[in-house]
Amino acid sequence: MHDYVARKGTESETTRAHRLTLIREVCRFLRLDDARVVVPDRRSLRIVRQNFVPRVFSRDEGRRFLQGCAQLPPGQGSPVRAAVLGTALRLLYLAGLRAGELLRLTQDDLDLDTGALHIRHSKFNKSRVVPLAPDLVQRIVQCRISAAQSYGPCRPDTPLFPSPRGGRYSITALRGAFHDALKIAGIKRTTDSRIRLHDLRHSFAGLRLLLWCEQNVDLDAKLPLLAAYLGHVGLASSQRYLQLTRDLMGEITRRHQARFGYLIQDGNR
Repeated sequence: MHDYVARKGTESETTRAHRLTLIREVCRFLRLDDARVVVPDRRSLRIVRQNFVPRVFSRDEGRRFLQGCAQLPPGQGSPVRAAVLGTALRLLYLAGLRAGELLRLTQDDLDLDTGALHIRHSKFNKSRVVPLAPDLVQRIVQCRISAAQSYGPCRPDTPLFPSPRGGRYSITALRGAFHDALKIAGIKRTTDSRIRLHDLRHSFAGLRLLLWCEQNVDLDAKLPLLAAYLGHVGLASSQRYLQLTRDLMGEITRRHQARFGYLIQDGNR
């Protein structure tokens, strides 16, 4: 057991914990026939799982990332890579979609009359409607035009972001475009922690919270809307997306100073 669970290379403690869980489940099954089988305790190997802290873009990094999306170089057989994958990455950051949701979108899922996307049977088999900003809808329409000019007419069941062969892009291709956009934007992929594609969803939530703070809205009333927009089963699921950033800290300080600043008196007075 110790050899099976031992760390291999640079893998995380979480990966080791998953292997220990597998051993525990096998032992539980064997104990149904033999009561002498021992199920190892979770703490037996002293595996310490650390909570992962997502990498949330600052406002400046977000601006540079969007510029990088528009400057993606063409790929082999993909002359409109910036229009297609660049727009897809923009949608991940500005609408907070999951990567799997984005890749499953079809042309029929974009409602131009309402400017909304229909996300169908996603996580927990939940479906939802995601309203988009008008300029983001226009970019998707331009993406559709560019793809049609290069790859042929789009049918209702054609992916919203089609590959050169007309099918869906792979998650690997989407990650490759993401890494290219980071490089163009001058954002290091690895600082204190590695930037993941899923961090765009965290960055969307952080940006939305920052904008609401700047607008002095009632966050208690707005946060349930954010949970519904992200497709979460409840507000508790959204809390892990609300990370305190430097930009957000400044806005929170400003809000509290405006509301309670009169309570803090200069010690010389």
